[in-house]
Amino acid sequence: MALEEFVKLLENSDRLRILKDEKEVFVGWLALLVMHNETYEGIRTDAVKKFRAVPEIRHRQWKERKLMKPLEPDETPEFLFSDLQMNLYYTIYL
Repeated sequence: MALEEFVKLLENSDRLRILKDEKEVFVGWLALLVMHNETYEGIRTDAVKKFRAVPEIRHRQWKERKLMKPLEPDETPEFLFSDLQMNLYYTIYL
């Protein structure tokens, strides 16, 4: 299945992480990928080899504590539990 067919199954508000040849080519909202994005034009016909829903759990104060940064460090956390934040990314391997 090509990427352009696969993304039709998802919602614009879904967060994606797309890897091609083990390199990140896109991290962000689906809507940002398909609307006026040159990256999408280059990968939309590529075959989807694997798909995973990957939760990202980080400490809210990751900068201050010099911990590993989230995929999108400027985003507001979606779910908070005490000092943790969690985001869910759909990781697509091309």
